[in-house]
Amino acid sequence: MNRMRWQKVLKRVLQYWYLIAFCAFSLFPIYWTFASSLKTPDETFAMPPKWVFVPTLHNYGVVFGLTIGPEVTGVTTEEAGGGSEFPRNLLNTVVIAAGSTIMSLVLGCGAAYSLTRGQVRGGRTVLAGTLLTRLIPPVVMLVPIYVLWRSLGLLDTHIGMMFAYLSFSLPFTIWMMYSFFLDIPAELEDAAAVDGCSHLQVLWNIVLPLSSPGLAATAVFLILGAWNDFLYSSVLTQTVARTVSPLILEFITDRTILWGRLYAAGATILIPVVVFTFLVQRYMGIGLTGGALKG
Repeated sequence: MNRMRWQKVLKRVLQYWYLIAFCAFSLFPIYWTFASSLKTPDETFAMPPKWVFVPTLHNYGVVFGLTIGPEVTGVTTEEAGGGSEFPRNLLNTVVIAAGSTIMSLVLGCGAAYSLTRGQVRGGRTVLAGTLLTRLIPPVVMLVPIYVLWRSLGLLDTHIGMMFAYLSFSLPFTIWMMYSFFLDIPAELEDAAAVDGCSHLQVLWNIVLPLSSPGLAATAVFLILGAWNDFLYSSVLTQTVARTVSPLILEFITDRTILWGRLYAAGATILIPVVVFTFLVQRYMGIGLTGGALKG
């Protein structure tokens, strides 16, 4: 009995050590990004690495245009961050990501609900078509989108970027929410209809609240897709609606790489996504293991 007990204890200890090692390995790049963003250039590349240092917000000040002062010789003030466009581009990223996510959820939930309840003739064909569009690489769709947007005057606009992101976010939303809507008993909707609710009221008051875990999981993936986009923003925007992903590339100049700016910008971009994920984390487990895997 003692031997079996010690085996269980040893197994539990090994499991915890494995989890600790895995978490440390996964979280170390995030720690290094935030720690390096608070270091001076000499401390960033010190060998051996400096684990204890005095934090400085110099890199963040330059990234946000609050501080002017090149870190290395031979780099102009403009390259070092003076007159930074990062705050405006960050705001563009927030607006475009939030707008495209809301648009995709509104349109996708309506389409998925109609397909689920058999209100669309040839629903299976439509559903298969949305899956095929999801399988198309974004770079293939970029050229026709660019030509169409240029003729419609949507290049370098917020609404143009939101509609462009719908090309890959809307099919994903339809497929995710279609599976969740299938798990909701039709009897609940019939009871609401007997009480005098319209289809829109049933969707808003009955179906969407019951599928809130699916909405949360879908919203996280939609925001991540729009937040991390580099391809569409690089081609479809120039100045007005440009997001932060193309801007970060400018910290890599032909003479040097401004590592402090890169770390500070990367940490700043990471914070909103982490905060949003923590806010909806209680829905994520249900959303990822629920109806989305049954469709």
